[in-house]
Amino acid sequence: MQRNADKRAASRRSPTPTPPRPAAEAVEAAERGRAATNRNPSASIANQPLLNRESATALYMQIADLLRADIDSGVFAADGKLPAENALTRRFDVSRVTVRQAIAQLLAEGYVVSKQGKGTFVSRQKFLHDLKPMRGFYDALVAQGVEPKTKLLEFAPASASDSVRQAFGTAGADCFQLKRLYLVDDEPIALVVSTLPPQASGLTWEQANRNPIYGLLENVLKLSVTKAEVRIRARSAGASVGQLLGLSAKAALLVMERESFGSDGALRERTSFYIRPENYEFSLTVQGPLPVGSSIKNVNDASARAAE
Repeated sequence: MQRNADKRAASRRSPTPTPPRPAAEAVEAAERGRAATNRNPSASIANQPLLNRESATALYMQIADLLRADIDSGVFAADGKLPAENALTRRFDVSRVTVRQAIAQLLAEGYVVSKQGKGTFVSRQKFLHDLKPMRGFYDALVAQGVEPKTKLLEFAPASASDSVRQAFGTAGADCFQLKRLYLVDDEPIALVVSTLPPQASGLTWEQANRNPIYGLLENVLKLSVTKAEVRIRARSAGASVGQLLGLSAKAALLVMERESFGSDGALRERTSFYIRPENYEFSLTVQGPLPVGSSIKNVNDASARAAE
């Protein structure tokens, strides 16, 4: 009797072994796991390998590499928000400073964009502006299948230097300034500030609002454009431009400066394009023949000769 009671007690203490899960159920469970990860991209970071703290590669670069890989593999979709700073700090067991350095690296590479008060987001598809054909900024976007929205901020007489007035061929008259904001998916991508010739006094606000600069010159004012000179440089946004583009004053900008001329050499317009750099690129294809210069000067050789 006692032995039977002991056996019954042992059977209650020992759980019945779980039978092996059928293959179909295992596949279904795996699919559920992947679906959960897709719904919560941050969860994939938890499965990433720990940082190699013995490596010569800085921790922030390792974090940037891991986040970059997530972006490239689609874990974070275009325009998707990255995990908050606190979440990344906990995931990688590093300081806020290290996380900020990693995000700064991705910002510099154009992988992400920072939106004030909202967080850090994956950059959209980059726009590629081909400089070879003479084409307006609006048409360059349309050529890539983008339908930008514009907002006319200013169109009014403006003072200009004597040299600019002379270049327009009308030294005694006022020029006009046009200021326009370009948006894609309701996000600002560029601010355009243009100086137009005195003939622009005949334009209405509605005409300036509905036509790009080259359209105003060619189609409305009947001033043909046959040549354009373009220069590209980098600068910080500054307070006023940064506010319009949703950037901090210290944020980097691409600046394209353009001057367009008629067949008689007269200046038709002078325009500065202040462009957010994280999703905009310029390209130019050139052809040979390629002139090859003389041999380069070697710094080490020059130092050796100076020491003799």
